[in-house]
Amino acid sequence: MTWTDARVAQLTQLWTAGVSASGIAEALDDVSRSAVLGKLHRLRLLGGRATASAPRRYDGPIGAPEGAPLAPVAPREVRAASPPAPPEPPKAPWREAAFAPLPGTTPRNWLSRGFGECAYPVGGDGEALMSCCAPAKARSAYCPAHHAIAFRAVSPAARVAERRWAEAVVRWAA
Repeated sequence: MTWTDARVAQLTQLWTAGVSASGIAEALDDVSRSAVLGKLHRLRLLGGRATASAPRRYDGPIGAPEGAPLAPVAPREVRAASPPAPPEPPKAPWREAAFAPLPGTTPRNWLSRGFGECAYPVGGDGEALMSCCAPAKARSAYCPAHHAIAFRAVSPAARVAERRWAEAVVRWAA
């Protein structure tokens, strides 16, 4: 899109007539509202107009003769039929299975679980949050099945870096 002299003249005419930037963008057809505001800023026209009580849309012809006065435009009516919402993406089966209780467990309220029981949420919300309560893995808050979901396996390079970091901490602490 290029700003020709005719388009700039139409832009200034519509702006001084009180048409909103969105309305001007619709009238010029292949221009965004931001492009209109940018051009108005570069032309130093943004501060030169008193604020309107309500922005007006442009409903007239695009090729209005230059210098012809524009009639006030009534606001457009809201369309009754809105476009249909896009379909919701299908839920991943692993995600559905991740928050389902494991077979053979009895989920309880998260706050009533005991020490050594899995804390992975399997239902409820807020005060009614339910946890798995299966026996937890050593040095973890989760059972082995939920621990595998919550934590990724560590790569050999990450293990080496972790070991070097631990050695460095010991050296600096001494």
